[in-house]
Amino acid sequence: MSNAPFSWNDKVVVITGASRGIGKAIAVLLGQRGATLGLISRSQAQLEDVLVQAGNHGAVAPADVADRHALENALNSLRIALGDPDVLINNAGIGHYGSVADAPPEVYEQLMSVNYFGTVWATKAVLPSMISRGSGEIVNIASIAGKLAAPFEAAYSATKFAVVGFTEALAIELSGTGVNVHMVNPGPVDTNFFEARGNSYQRSFPPMVDARTVALTVERVVRTGKMQEAVPRWLDIGPAAKGLFPSLYLWGAKQVFRPEIARGGRAR
Repeated sequence: MSNAPFSWNDKVVVITGASRGIGKAIAVLLGQRGATLGLISRSQAQLEDVLVQAGNHGAVAPADVADRHALENALNSLRIALGDPDVLINNAGIGHYGSVADAPPEVYEQLMSVNYFGTVWATKAVLPSMISRGSGEIVNIASIAGKLAAPFEAAYSATKFAVVGFTEALAIELSGTGVNVHMVNPGPVDTNFFEARGNSYQRSFPPMVDARTVALTVERVVRTGKMQEAVPRWLDIGPAAKGLFPSLYLWGAKQVFRPEIARGGRAR
């Protein structure tokens, strides 16, 4: 990164999944920091409301990120309205709770289309202009479930493992281009994500964090140039322990998830 301090003033920031939850929190925070926002999600009305809350400096473009052509059209409309994006934040994501045996194949296809391919399509759409001008920031919202497999969330966890692998490979590929790649790996976040997936968060550990905490982490990793960070940071202990002691980790995970295993992953 340049030695000059990073400033959000007048940076064009495109955020997917911006109508609620983490995406909304990121939009409001960066709008307060002076960014020009390009917001994408399926609901135009919700996007317009978020844009107003974020300072009304930018534009919205409704699209389903799972639809590559619709997403590319949305990104192109934002480019026409605002200019080439300086920052892309791939945040759109959905979840599912249930056993592998019970979940229909369509669930796996849908989650991969939104969580993984939506990230890939948006990234590929903005990369040429970023590489051409020698600057840009790409932030992928992955998950700690992309580092530690989440039982009864296999469909979701697999998509986040894919995002982690894609992000790490991309960061290496873009070395020396001036385009920086970042990844934020939240644990459970206090949004409507869990209700939307069909099963509320029922564990006391790890505790949930609020969406603004994730947004502050996104802002910090871009501003400081950090490649990745878990939210909260101590969650990085888990992947480290898994790498050092895989058999012990697997045994411990079975103990932690014993109640869910006994229920076959069905909601209480």
